[in-house]
Amino acid sequence: MSSSVEIKLHHVAISVPNLEESVTWYHDVLGFSETFRTSIPNTDVKIAFVGNDYFQIEIFEVPGADTLPKGRSHPNEDFKTHGVKHFCIIVPDAKQFVANLKEKSVEVVFEPKGMPSYAAFINDNAGNLIEIFESAEH
Repeated sequence: MSSSVEIKLHHVAISVPNLEESVTWYHDVLGFSETFRTSIPNTDVKIAFVGNDYFQIEIFEVPGADTLPKGRSHPNEDFKTHGVKHFCIIVPDAKQFVANLKEKSVEVVFEPKGMPSYAAFINDNAGNLIEIFESAEH
């Protein structure tokens, strides 16, 4: 494969206990629209895609799935478990964006100190970890 191949992130997939509640959360809190809905044939697995022009999240609801393990909702604890840690969204003014999230009763679970630009971590309604980041270029 050539290094000149353009590679872009298409989506991130998460699992949640209630698809409808999560689709609503991502709409109400982050302003994402539902773009597609499907299911896996011959199963009870429901799937919805939410996002915007830049980023998509594939949300799975799987009946009987295990709950998010303890520690996976906080970055300092989650580092101790292998696997994907979180997904990150970049916004022009992260402090203002996080202030707006707090007005929507979203709790900030971690704000790293000593970084070149502001970042904060939140959880979605199912406990999945999301980083809010402001690029140093902004």
